[in-house]
Amino acid sequence: MNDLQFFVACVALSACAWAFLCRTYIWPRLANLSLPEAATPILVLHLFRFVGAAFMIQGVVSPTLSAGFAVPAAYGDLVAVLLAGLALLLRCKPLFLPAVWGFNIWGTLDLLFAFFIPTVYNNRPAGRGEA
Repeated sequence: MNDLQFFVACVALSACAWAFLCRTYIWPRLANLSLPEAATPILVLHLFRFVGAAFMIQGVVSPTLSAGFAVPAAYGDLVAVLLAGLALLLRCKPLFLPAVWGFNIWGTLDLLFAFFIPTVYNNRPAGRGEA
């Protein structure tokens, strides 16, 4: 199995595990809540994505980490933090649903970028240097 196949298998297995966890434990507890009540915990969790900015701090990550991955990933996480915070601020307002949608769309695109763009274009998983 080459690196790309292994990487795709890891992502697929992770998605299956999370789907099982969500279906079994999380969805039954959220099903009876309003959207603001159900979305609040995940939005608060995403307020901690500022940690992605560490990709740009020299000495925290490997010097071989590509700036082409690190910079967009760091800023993508920071934008996600801002969108999650905005959605939380709009919790009881009519614009809450569009804010949550914006956060989710941005977060999905950021995740896809972080996982697949370096792998596809550089033919190696994210974080693997030129060594």
